[in-house]
Amino acid sequence: MIESIAKNGVPEDTEIIYQGRNTVYRMLTDNRPIIIKSFKLPGCINSYVYTTLRKSKAERSYLNSKKLQQLGFRTPAIIAYAEVRRGHKLLNSYYISEEIAGGNMRDWENNTDADQLLHGLAQEMFKLYRAQVWHKDFSPGNVIYTGSAESGYRYYYIDVNRMKFNVSSRKKLMSMFRSMHDSFEETARLARYYAQVSGEPEDRIVAEALEVHKHYIDSRILRRKLKHMIKL
Repeated sequence: MIESIAKNGVPEDTEIIYQGRNTVYRMLTDNRPIIIKSFKLPGCINSYVYTTLRKSKAERSYLNSKKLQQLGFRTPAIIAYAEVRRGHKLLNSYYISEEIAGGNMRDWENNTDADQLLHGLAQEMFKLYRAQVWHKDFSPGNVIYTGSAESGYRYYYIDVNRMKFNVSSRKKLMSMFRSMHDSFEETARLARYYAQVSGEPEDRIVAEALEVHKHYIDSRILRRKLKHMIKL
């Protein structure tokens, strides 16, 4: 299957579950659902960079998932990654894992068990902090959970190719609060649970979380304005 995808690409009749910068597919193989992430074809310069100076996004997804698991964190079960190269030029690349049948953290305030869910997420974030793991794409869609308030929640990380390890910068580690929710109130809510878990002063944690959140929202608004100006 891996060799076929590398040689022929993802079969045309495969279900697409997300299409944007990258494309994510769901496929049944051996009666189990798997996820195939097809990374956007790199530009001319990056197609060479990813074969000479840096690992491809697919390989980093594979290696970072392994590293996370070694540190005691969860990711969907790893299957493989595949790359298509022509000489020193990277063309297509894929990361393949099993599918996790769970929810994600989008609109957590609408979950009937939001308090337990957020408390568990705060514990996970503090574990990441202590392990010096910086998930640069820490967003609600990239945290999948299974379980329940009664049995306990389990959290899985996806889209980990931009993850960094051995990060000691508090500013970088605390920046994982920046895009977990559009609402300042819900971001502060998560920060209060984090303060309970970490034992740090609540006012300090909430202030840090809201600062990085505001910076993220402001930069997003600025990008939209610039795009609008360019289109005029």
